Amino acid sequence: MSNNSEVSRLSPDERREQILRVASARFAEQGVDAVSVRDVAQEAGVTRALVYHYFPGKDSLLDAVLRREAEAVLAATAPLPGRSARENLERALGAYLDHFSASSGQLRDLYAPHASAPALVHELAAANHLVQVERILSYLDLADTALSRLAVGGWLGFVEEVARESGGGATVPREQVLLLCLRALSVVTGAPLALGTDEEDTTEPSTKESSS
Repeated sequence: MSNNSEVSRLSPDERREQILRVASARFAEQGVDAVSVRDVAQEAGVTRALVYHYFPGKDSLLDAVLRREAEAVLAATAPLPGRSARENLERALGAYLDHFSASSGQLRDLYAPHASAPALVHELAAANHLVQVERILSYLDLADTALSRLAVGGWLGFVEEVARESGGGATVPREQVLLLCLRALSVVTGAPLALGTDEEDTTEPSTKESSS
């Protein structure tokens, strides 16, 4: 009763967003195939007809959820002013891994798309990939060349595979996963990020070379 009362007070934009939040959570938890429009309507406290008013069918609802999720990932991984390159990279990596581990099915495909994923998933993933490449070039103050884009793009593919493996029951601590990714980025770009041992992960490569 209270849920219906709350819904009745929502504006059209708020109501649409509420339906998307419910659908996104259900799709992420149960997978797209296991969730029906009826399920979404019941949890949102609205009728199926109202869901269909905003989204003509389940496919259009899924498309809207995917676009919303892609925007959320870009926002969560955006750099913060005043932070160092490493701090922003660690924050972005952590946010990406969190979103990946909380997703399933076609939502997970946004972060590590398979060849059989829908065209929209590949479109959104490619757009996200481009933004992340440009952010990393900026973080590391790298020249925007075909070679540097190839290096960073390849690293993003490595991060996707790390997300799959670490999200599939692996027991590697999050701190070590982040450090592994930072070291890999340093190797492929030449940027001085976390090339030390676990105990010396904040030591710059130039410092260690001069001390040897």
